[in-house]
Amino acid sequence: MSLEMFNEIIPYVGIGPIKLGMTLEEVRTIIKAQKMKFDQWIDPNKWCEPSIPWTLIRIEKAITMVFVKGILFEIGLEESYIGSLPNGIHIGMPMSEVEKLEPNLKYNEDDEEFESPNGYWIGDEIASGKVVSITIFLPDVELDSDEFFKYEWLEKYLQK
Repeated sequence: MSLEMFNEIIPYVGIGPIKLGMTLEEVRTIIKAQKMKFDQWIDPNKWCEPSIPWTLIRIEKAITMVFVKGILFEIGLEESYIGSLPNGIHIGMPMSEVEKLEPNLKYNEDDEEFESPNGYWIGDEIASGKVVSITIFLPDVELDSDEFFKYEWLEKYLQK
């Protein structure tokens, strides 16, 4: 298995050949062609209204992709993922360096992540002071939560 082809992290766009807004089947075709092992499961999403299930795919301990109605809207990168954002931020980087590269980070106490106005979130580990996750997403994820969970934004992706 080789994750090298996925080493670019482009906010609002994707990683390598996997692009946000792709269908579940398109993504499965790419990862199967690369002979990557993956797990797939469904989160019933009972905590939100309407409770539309999300499908998740995880490749090793590196990439987690989240789909709603078969559309990829979020990619989480962690642990063994090797790659960086256009500004050089990557997993394992000290948060002190991250803050120099991205001075506009705002801490979200509810999600316990740092949010960038440039289309990504960063998770850190307090003990090590390092980045442990980077999440990129469709711009629609930044909608007010009431609007996001109506999923009306999905129509433009479903019509492709």
